[in-house]
Amino acid sequence: MAYFQILGTGPSTPITDATGRNYRRRSSALAQHISTWILIDVTHDFDEQIEQALSVTGVVLTNASRDAAGGLGNLDKWLDAKTPLYAPEPFWQELVERYGPFQKLTHQRIQPHKAFTAIDLQVTCFPVETSSGASAAATWGYRFDNGKKKVCYASDVKVIPPESEVYFKGNDLLVVDAAGWDKDLPTHRGALNHLSTYLGWNNEQVIFTHIGRAAPPHTLAAAAVKKMSHRADVAYDFMKVPLGR
Repeated sequence: MAYFQILGTGPSTPITDATGRNYRRRSSALAQHISTWILIDVTHDFDEQIEQALSVTGVVLTNASRDAAGGLGNLDKWLDAKTPLYAPEPFWQELVERYGPFQKLTHQRIQPHKAFTAIDLQVTCFPVETSSGASAAATWGYRFDNGKKKVCYASDVKVIPPESEVYFKGNDLLVVDAAGWDKDLPTHRGALNHLSTYLGWNNEQVIFTHIGRAAPPHTLAAAAVKKMSHRADVAYDFMKVPLGR
């Protein structure tokens, strides 16, 4: 059984003063298919999240901030064997400078917009924006294709560049930034104000992640989204979405 698992749904300052599905570790996820487990972002909550991930055969990151990559050192110690971190060359160099050197994590060079094979998955890395200008930090989204199902994951995004818009369309599952909840923030998207667009882009299911304090409690947030469409939902930590066989 293939699945996509949400390991964390919170913002850069996680929501740890809550309980149940309102408790939100930093955003992270796991794409699984047959013998492939791709970990998406390695946060400071790694020790808790890895207990749910069970295995890791490869790693991708949405950005180089401590929120998304601050647990790389812990992952490197946890791994039993050499494991690829898929990243464009400049991005890899930034990660090594900030969090390296690594003993088990090895660089697997990739190119934006060019699909690569990660054991049993086809993965495409594409740029998104949280801020603009020449000094803006590199930020990435990913599409995972197991031959039958497509998943797009973009947990940290404000602007979708025109050349990346295609990855947000025609997915079986779209997991996307909702930090602003009902309106965009300076560096993040909302949920309610973009849901109709995501559904109009022919996505079978839309799940919101990176939930900030602007959102109501989980039960109310999920009800508000489902009222707009039965094809939409709000993610919670350790939510597992089956993708069939």
